[in-house]
Amino acid sequence: MTSREHRLPGFIELAELGTGAQGEVVLARHESGGGPVAIKYLAPGMLGDTAARNTFRAEAQMLKRVTSPHVARLLDYLESPWAAAIVLEAVAGRPLRKVLDEHRGALTPEAALTTLKGSLLGLAAAHAAGVVHRDYKPANVLVQDDGQSKLIDFGVAVLTGRSGDISGTPAYMAPEQWAGAPATPATDLYAATCVFVECISGEKPFRGTTLDALKADHTNAPPPLDRVPEVLRPLVERGMAKSPADRIWDAHQFVNELETIAVRTYGPDWERRGLLALGAIAATVATAIPLAMLGGALLAPGASATAAGTIGSGAVGYAQGAATADFLGKTGTTATKGFLAKVGGTKGAAGIGAAGVGAVIAAWVLWPSGPGVGGESRGGIHAYFTRPGALTGQPHMPASDTPYMDLLMTVTPARVKPGTNLRLVEQFRARTPAGAKYLPGGRRQCFGEDAKRDDVVNQYGFGWYESDAPSDDSDKAFLAFYRVPPAKPKELPTGPGAVFVQAESKKTDESQPYVAADCAFQSKWTQTFTLRVPGPDVLTPGTYLVSTFAPMQITGKREGVSQEAMGTVNEGSAPVIEVLED
Repeated sequence: MTSREHRLPGFIELAELGTGAQGEVVLARHESGGGPVAIKYLAPGMLGDTAARNTFRAEAQMLKRVTSPHVARLLDYLESPWAAAIVLEAVAGRPLRKVLDEHRGALTPEAALTTLKGSLLGLAAAHAAGVVHRDYKPANVLVQDDGQSKLIDFGVAVLTGRSGDISGTPAYMAPEQWAGAPATPATDLYAATCVFVECISGEKPFRGTTLDALKADHTNAPPPLDRVPEVLRPLVERGMAKSPADRIWDAHQFVNELETIAVRTYGPDWERRGLLALGAIAATVATAIPLAMLGGALLAPGASATAAGTIGSGAVGYAQGAATADFLGKTGTTATKGFLAKVGGTKGAAGIGAAGVGAVIAAWVLWPSGPGVGGESRGGIHAYFTRPGALTGQPHMPASDTPYMDLLMTVTPARVKPGTNLRLVEQFRARTPAGAKYLPGGRRQCFGEDAKRDDVVNQYGFGWYESDAPSDDSDKAFLAFYRVPPAKPKELPTGPGAVFVQAESKKTDESQPYVAADCAFQSKWTQTFTLRVPGPDVLTPGTYLVSTFAPMQITGKREGVSQEAMGTVNEGSAPVIEVLED
């Protein structure tokens, strides 16, 4: 474990994700709040090594150049005489290496093709920025529960055409890597095809057990086409051609050829089936840390788990987190009622957070224990869409670009009596894509917040728009209390029976810009609700779930499109309080 003087100040470490001779990676969050991040530290013993520092800094510079939902994104790079750290988004996923090892067999063709497509899109973004990964392998691909994947670890990446040391993993190294020639995009596509062969057949392409044997196989042996379904052999034959000139150089072209074959062979629904199959396998694989610790990442499969906005200097124009909202004042609704996010008709409004997506809550917490008034309870909700294209009118929109909302609620005290002053602080983060057009393969073109085009993201909304709160008090704030039972502490309360208590409400720290790097509005604010706990004629002693709206459910809205078609998902749980006898 790296000593404290070599750590970034202000971060609370949650878990160790990995360690090695060159450093370690930890899961952390900023003490001011927000979602988790992954921090990669250079080992203290290497801080005095100029070459090691340069290599570490070069990795951050490579990541800075790459922006894609299929690549784990850089949030910041920080360096001092005493420390060097790369701050990355935390991804709730499992290494493809572990998925394949525990699955112990071939993936379905659709799942294997889905894996290849996701990797190709990540590599395409890197290549577009002039970066060659050089070490694509299953250990550097994270698979999420929805089957989407992200490419990680650019530690040995170089700019296109530059040579370097012979880097890579022998089982997946292209012939030119063995020869020490400069890396090119074709080098990465060779490795991606090798991994595809392993996914589709359950075995690495070549079975050599020594470096000499593997070098001979990759340099001279033909691709193992006999282990690949006949219809997919042209992809493998071109992807693993011995000469880079005979391979597909353009990752997007590779995706196009892949999709043509996949649709013709497995039908237009092949990718959905592939994502479901891959996600189902990944979900059975244990992770090194509980997924609940990953906060926002857990909440939005396929979406990143990192902060809304940049951390520190924000080396990349990076924003994650929020969905944008059409301002409520334009419709006469309040923060406790009505639709919260809307694109189309009127301009969206959004905010960018300084440190992270409001971490959404898998369980409620009460502390300290004791019989009297006191303690704190937390809860929250995260809403997103597994098929966001149905909501936004963009059929090629990837799940990772989903609109979403995060609400983190903290209630104090958690044990109350009649007359107790109760306070609920709600931190809101949201993202509403706008002005984007998605091309086949999920590639995004951004035309900006004022785009006047019919073919971009438009005319949709999402939020809570059905409220059980008293309809004659639309300008007043309420908190909803659900008695337990029948409400269940670890489930979002969506049924009838809430008791509404009027509260004072104040909104602060509101920020809502359009972030061009995300082609989306970003929203952030804090809303504080205060009330005096009423007597037993309103809230009888017992346990209650508390929410700022009821039912505690967020839905999408687009004319003629059902929630099922959008893949609407709500995750989290409400804060829990106990009303004591007076």
